[in-house]
Amino acid sequence: MFTSPKRRNPALDKIAAGGVANVYVTGNFASPRHVDFVCRSGTFDALWFDLEHFDIPIQELAVLNMVARAYPVSTVARIRASDYQIVMRTLEVAVDGLMCAMVNDADEARQIVRWAKFNNPTASASGPSGHRGWNGGNIDASYGNIPASDYIQQQNADSFILCQIETEEAVANAAEIAAVPGVNGLFFGPGDYSTSLGLAAQISHPLVHEALVAVARAAQVAGKWWGTIAVGHEMQTRIREMGGQFLCPGGDVKVMNLGLRELWKTIPQEAPPASQTEGNSSSTY
Repeated sequence: MFTSPKRRNPALDKIAAGGVANVYVTGNFASPRHVDFVCRSGTFDALWFDLEHFDIPIQELAVLNMVARAYPVSTVARIRASDYQIVMRTLEVAVDGLMCAMVNDADEARQIVRWAKFNNPTASASGPSGHRGWNGGNIDASYGNIPASDYIQQQNADSFILCQIETEEAVANAAEIAAVPGVNGLFFGPGDYSTSLGLAAQISHPLVHEALVAVARAAQVAGKWWGTIAVGHEMQTRIREMGGQFLCPGGDVKVMNLGLRELWKTIPQEAPPASQTEGNSSSTY
């Protein structure tokens, strides 16, 4: 007989208790073994699967997510929530939340909530409710082994929606986006925002920080949590002091780059062949 115990959402539990959820992102090197490796480290509260920039098919996402669910680690899939099907199918593999890229106004946020949440007549006036289509036989419903009413309640209450604020338009509308019922939090994207200003990758630029402060304020006024990319100890400390609770220091690409550099340090250094230095003075190795 199937058993379907209610799964906790560790990242949300930590945030609800006033803590900070540490998030690891993977896309380039997303694989079951990589997910297992990161989860076994016990370092992170959540895994962010990047479906925006990388082609991770739904069936592959399901496997990655099942590996992660063997550990007390939350999962969030970043998608461009531009149509109903991608929202529904992503949730049905049982990720704990959606990170929705490039949400620019409250109408977009309300549409995502409608796609992500089931109609729930018993929800309070401010609670999440929508028009998500019924399956009930997928992974998120334990293949039909969760009673329908429990399944609806769990999905509507426990699957979080995080709207990414990445443009000047979105920053201007951040308060309205945060106020949408069913939106759990905001995530400021400093990379895309800095690029939109012509300041590519300058994530600590004063204009980028000014936008981050505005997003943080919008979330806090709405009683929602917020997060961002926070690279390095100084930036992590500053953003934690500002109240950020869903913070990503990086992920698989950074781990590979830093790991290779550390590995290189263990090798007795010899002068590289001339062919590797001529015309390539900017190369790290």
